[in-house]
Amino acid sequence: MALLNINALAGFSTALDALTDRQRAALVEVVFCYRLGVLSATAVFNDAEVLSEVAGQIPDEVARANTRRYGVDLESRSAGPLRFYVDGDVPEAVLLGFTYAAMGKLAEWKRYRRDPDDKYRVLIDRYDAEDRVISVGEIERAGGPELWKGPADLTKIAIAAGMNAIFLAKEAKDQNYLRLLPS
Repeated sequence: MALLNINALAGFSTALDALTDRQRAALVEVVFCYRLGVLSATAVFNDAEVLSEVAGQIPDEVARANTRRYGVDLESRSAGPLRFYVDGDVPEAVLLGFTYAAMGKLAEWKRYRRDPDDKYRVLIDRYDAEDRVISVGEIERAGGPELWKGPADLTKIAIAAGMNAIFLAKEAKDQNYLRLLPS
């Protein structure tokens, strides 16, 4: 299931614009991140082969994941650190994120868990490459468009193009997200 009218997002991410027709057809969602004043796009695919075309070598943690979705932060391929995402590995986990330092070495990984007390929050646990805990329970919350601090036009264009928008933000960091899915 491809995003409707992905061409409507042209100009917001050079790396997203550069995807081939085959890669665009494999998109199941696009997640824009506005982090410390910088916009990046994560392309989420339902096909590991397409992920490999886009990202090059797939790290072991991503390749061996039991997942239906594969995400890669497109801008991180050139600007680093490289970021990948897959479905959660346990029932309460919705997502796993992996960050790689130079030379493809795992720097840290994150488990995004549902908050049992608040359906609008996700709790993020961070681990280093040796699985030592860095932090537990960082809060990311869902809400309305006011959470998005990135380009306002992006939201308007995506919705006008028939995409569903989900807004997310980290509570303790200057980081927010616009998750775009097919209608």
